[in-house]
Amino acid sequence: MRVLIAAVYVCVLFWALEGALTRKGVQKALEEKREEQLEDLLEHLIEVQRLDDYTEQKKALVLEPIDKSLNAIEPVPCCSPGSTTVDLRNGGVFVSDGGVVEVLKKPEGVSNGECSLRALLKVSFTKLPECISGCVSYPLCGRRMLRVDLDLSPNSRSGFLFNIGDSVSNDGFSGDGNTQTNDAEVEAVYPSVHVRASDNCPDVPNKLLDTYTDAVRLGSVNRTTLFISNEHVRITNNNGLNQILCHKCLFALNGQTDLGSGGVNEDIYIALNRVITGRSDRNGVGVCSAKLSWVCPKNY
Repeated sequence: MRVLIAAVYVCVLFWALEGALTRKGVQKALEEKREEQLEDLLEHLIEVQRLDDYTEQKKALVLEPIDKSLNAIEPVPCCSPGSTTVDLRNGGVFVSDGGVVEVLKKPEGVSNGECSLRALLKVSFTKLPECISGCVSYPLCGRRMLRVDLDLSPNSRSGFLFNIGDSVSNDGFSGDGNTQTNDAEVEAVYPSVHVRASDNCPDVPNKLLDTYTDAVRLGSVNRTTLFISNEHVRITNNNGLNQILCHKCLFALNGQTDLGSGGVNEDIYIALNRVITGRSDRNGVGVCSAKLSWVCPKNY
């Protein structure tokens, strides 16, 4: 600071000589410059003091300890564990981690080793988040996309291998006795698979949305997999079939109002080697086992 003041003196004297200032003028200029420097110095000291005060306050600040119990809260898992396997050769039902389905009819019939037992299953879905509606062709967390793996007989197949629908009275060929308007179906009538719309689409000819020819044919196909979710079905097999179908009149699994029953829809029925209603003239042979599990984003 002394060096700065000395420099100021020299500068002021230089200005005084150059401008022919009087001694009083020089003195006045020096005093004004000194006052200006003192004001700057005072402002600087005040700012330094403010910084010191802030630093001391920061050091003195005591943070509340984090509640360690929060670390004990487990995140909600995205994937729903568990599976259910139904054996149509020996009648066994195998449940893992709580299972997936409600078995309405255990495997029954005469077992002749040709995958001829018949069973009826029910699966309940979780409603979608409010921000999502319509066709869900991709997996979400929770019970929102069902996977059905079907192993087929290597020896004999005929009739209805499976009938999947969201009406409790589906009986194949888009019929359910007018019980529900949400009565879409996916059915395997040997050797092909047919996808049929619900009563909400009366303009669809025969309610037939699509046919996958020879999708379950003996000799070329031994495994078929279906992915089922709201207004969506994907069908694959070991012979290269991989078809995705989205349609507003496919399965209603998001609590939609049903004009026929007056209820809501969040369930699906899966009949194996038969139709859902159990009509005796619409049985079949060919599904040896079915494994049902939930699909989530990380394993799709």
